Amino acid sequence: MGTADQVRERTILDATAELLLRIGYDKLTMGDVADAVSLHRGLVYLVFKSKDELVEAVVHDELSRYADAWREHLEADPRAGDVASVYRAMMGALKTLPLAAAIVARAEDVFGKYLRKRGSVFERLPEISRSGDFLRAMREAGAVHRDVDVRAVAYILDALTPAIRRAFQEPANGDVPSSAAVLAVLEKMIECAVPPAEGADLAAGKAILLNLLTGARSAFNEAS
Repeated sequence: MGTADQVRERTILDATAELLLRIGYDKLTMGDVADAVSLHRGLVYLVFKSKDELVEAVVHDELSRYADAWREHLEADPRAGDVASVYRAMMGALKTLPLAAAIVARAEDVFGKYLRKRGSVFERLPEISRSGDFLRAMREAGAVHRDVDVRAVAYILDALTPAIRRAFQEPANGDVPSSAAVLAVLEKMIECAVPPAEGADLAAGKAILLNLLTGARSAFNEAS
């Protein structure tokens, strides 16, 4: 693909991401995309054969950004390596990437009927929210106390994860807390339920988290 084609594809992906957030999948047309990038609709179809193919490309592109942002937050976190750091990184990344937040929350207002389509990208995406693998790895590395029942903790955290993600999709009001408040409470819960081993090696825990993130990104690429 030449430079001009790459620029055109990038422009189309960025415009589609904005349109999905603004009007949603159900109302989106290829004509809307063409108008947004000032191209003839036929040129858009030369790059992406259908609206669904385009949406799938946007989802994969946004998940790559999400993985990069998640890694950047982990790298910058001085406490990276404890269990709570994976959630701090996740929520920090989602706060800056509204479309990624919509993807992980399976937001109806953004993806509409596409969520229920057979063969959609959402059916093929690997699950990365499961906590058991990284909790067991963290315990083996000494970043989590050996007396912790990681299976039970993982079950609870996985059950809470959808609600945590929704905090980024709904504005804070009388019934919905802010994402910052949710994160603060979650950290306290984790500190109580998953105490680190004495003299825990946070560097080892951080390496585990980064390796798991690399594996998740590879799985995303294979699902493309």
